Amino acid sequence: MKQISHLVLLLTLAIACLNLSAQNYKADRLRKAVEVLGLQIVADSLMPDTTILMPSKDGRTVCLRTDPMGEVEHVGIPLFNDMLRLLQPSPVYDFLEYAVLNWKYKVNPNQLYLSKVIFKQGSWETLLKEKLSECECFIENREDKLYIVTWKREEKEVAVIGIPIEYELLNNDTRRNMERAFVRELEASTPSPAKQNPTVVSEESLSIYGTEGLFVIPGKSYIIDLLNQNVYYKLTTVYETADTIINNKPVTMSMEAVLPVVVIDPEFPAETFANLMMCDDGSVPDVTIELDFHLSNYHRQKLTMPLSQLKVFCRQQGCNLYFACDGVQKDKTRGVMFASNLPKGYNHLFGLRIPTEQLTSEAPTVQADVYLYIPPIDKEKLFGTAPTKKSGANFKLP
Repeated sequence: MKQISHLVLLLTLAIACLNLSAQNYKADRLRKAVEVLGLQIVADSLMPDTTILMPSKDGRTVCLRTDPMGEVEHVGIPLFNDMLRLLQPSPVYDFLEYAVLNWKYKVNPNQLYLSKVIFKQGSWETLLKEKLSECECFIENREDKLYIVTWKREEKEVAVIGIPIEYELLNNDTRRNMERAFVRELEASTPSPAKQNPTVVSEESLSIYGTEGLFVIPGKSYIIDLLNQNVYYKLTTVYETADTIINNKPVTMSMEAVLPVVVIDPEFPAETFANLMMCDDGSVPDVTIELDFHLSNYHRQKLTMPLSQLKVFCRQQGCNLYFACDGVQKDKTRGVMFASNLPKGYNHLFGLRIPTEQLTSEAPTVQADVYLYIPPIDKEKLFGTAPTKKSGANFKLP
C-alpha cells in the first residue's frame, strides 16, 4: 500500500514538472529562474492573468505571474503589497522583485546591472530578509530620471533605494531580446474576431469640434491634447423606408432622420485618418497596416497584417493607443500613434502615412515605421510644443 502511495506521489510530481516544462515564458531568464528555484507547479494552476505564491526548494516564498495569454511574465521575491501595485502602477515592482531574487540565487551570472541600484539605507540583504510586502512603501519619480523607493515600518525607514529610469534595466533584459519577442509574438498572434456593428450615437453625447460641421466624442489624451483617442462625427441625413398597415392596407412609408455618422470624407483628411486608426466598430472599413520595424543594431523587419490585430495585441500587452495627425499633404496624410504602457513605463511609436486616395478606400492600407520600447517622450519634441521650465531638482540621493 505504501509503495502504491509512493508511486502516486511520484506520478503527481512528474505531471507537475511536465506541466512546468511545457509552460511558455516571456523570457529565458524566467525559465532559468524557475529551474534554479526548483519550483513545482500543480498542473493547470497557472491560468492566464494569474498571480500565485509558492515555496522555492529552500523554502523561501516566491511569486509567479502569467500574462493574459497565459505566459509566465514575472518571477520574483515579494517586496510590495497588491494594493500598492493597483493604486500606483510602476515598472519598479517587477524589476526589484526579480533583481533581489537574481542577487540571491545567481540566475544570471552577469549581475553587473545590479550595481546601478543605489542604496541610501539598507542593502540587498535587507530586501531579502525583511518582510517588505507588509511595510508601507512610497515610490517617487524624479522627473523621469530616477525612482526613489522607500519602505517604512511604524514611521521608521527600513530601506531607501534609487533606481535609474532606464527601460532595459527595469525590464531585466536587453532591447534586442525584447524587440525580437514582440515581433515574434505579434506575428503569431490570432487575428481579431469580426468587427462590431456600427455604434448608434446620440447627438447628446457629441461635443462641438473646431472644424465647422464636425463633432467629436472626446477620448483620453496622452502627453499633449493632440495625442488622443477621439472619434469624429458629422450630422448626415439618412433616408429609410418602413412597411406598415394603414386603414387595413399595406403602405410603404418614407422617413428621413438627421443622425451622427463617423467621418470618412476626403474634405476632412485629418479626422478621417484618426477615425481609421482609432474607431473599433463597423463604422469604418477594415484597415491593413504595413509595419516596418526599426530594430537595434540597424536591423529591419517587415510585417503586414490587419490593423485590428495589431491593436488587440498591443492592448493584451497592457498598452493604450493614442493618435495624432501631424501633416496633411496633397498626395498623403501623416500621423503618429503611441502604444503606451503606463505600468511598465514604455512606449511603442508608430510613424504613420496613408496615400490620399486610400483615406476613403473600401480597404485602406497604412504604412508605419515602428520603434519599440522607447523611453518617455519630451513634450518639446512633439509638434513643436514649447518646453516647460525645469525644476532644477538634484537627482542624487539626499
